[in-house]
This record gives sequence, C-alpha cells and structure tokens, in this order.
Amino acid sequence: MAFKDKIKQIRLEKGLSQEQVARDMGYSSNTYVSDIERGRFIPHPDKLEKLAQALGMTFEEMEDILLESKLQDLGLDDPGFTLMFKEVPNMTREEKQSLIRAYEAVVKARRPERKKRSS
Repeated sequence: MAFKDKIKQIRLEKGLSQEQVARDMGYSSNTYVSDIERGRFIPHPDKLEKLAQALGMTFEEMEDILLESKLQDLGLDDPGFTLMFKEVPNMTREEKQSLIRAYEAVVKARRPERKKRSS
C-alpha cells in the first residue's frame, strides 16, 4: 500500500479528521495533511515524527510504513523480504536507506538495458 493510502487508513481507523491531525502537528488548516494523503509529498523526518505523534504512533512505526512503501515502489513487496529487511540486527536507519538507494540505482541503471533487449 502506498504511503499516502496507509496514512489515510491509519487516520480513519483512529477516528481522526485531517483537521485534528493537522492541529496536533501545529497547523491551522488541514492542507498539509491533505497534501500528504494525496501523495503530493512525503514529509521530512522532523515533520514525519510530528505526524507519527499526531496519529498516536512511534517514529519507528512511521519509518516502517515509509520503508514498506519504498520497497513496494521498487517492486520488492514480498512480505518475507520486507520483514527480513526490518529485522536485520543492528542495521541503522541510514544503512537501510543506503541499501534502498543502491537498489534504486541498480534498477535505474538497468532500465536502458531492458529497452535495448526488447528492441
């Protein structure tokens, strides 16, 4: 599930309005939360932490949702892989992001190669 959809699902499951979440984050209108749920952007880490708090979650839980979304975007939506990736002992957030960036680079680099083969 995309990050935007998961955030909306969590908000609705907790019975919160966009206005309530936005207010808890320090905003006077729901625009920021609405933009997240429409997929316009993913908040920076400091705002992501505020979003987690407003939704009654830990920052680590929010990071897991973001990680799952990134892996799915890369075509790595196998639950076993996702679980293994989350459970690697002592892997820092930065190391996880490094692995994702490396995989993204490989996928990007291979795209032209695939086009040549299909021609």
